[in-house]
Amino acid sequence: MDLKCLNDKNLLQSLREKVKQEREVTLEVLHLLREVERRSLYAKQGFASLFEYCVQVLKYSEGAAQRRISSMRLLKEMPEVEAKIESGALSLTA
Repeated sequence: MDLKCLNDKNLLQSLREKVKQEREVTLEVLHLLREVERRSLYAKQGFASLFEYCVQVLKYSEGAAQRRISSMRLLKEMPEVEAKIESGALSLTA
């Protein structure tokens, strides 16, 4: 897609759609991480922690890995947070 060919309205609409998809994918990643943790799959792969797995295998920076793990655990404790992440009212950095 040549972005320069999009008119302003379509460009902004496309951006909004991609941001929505990004939030959805982020939530999917958090759910997947939760299941990996529940099954201790990181340990079965030879890693001492989910954090180590995220950094070494998934190639997240240490900060990004910690934000995702913390967010995943918060979702476990407070499922209502999911709607806030999905709506954009709450981000992984907040």
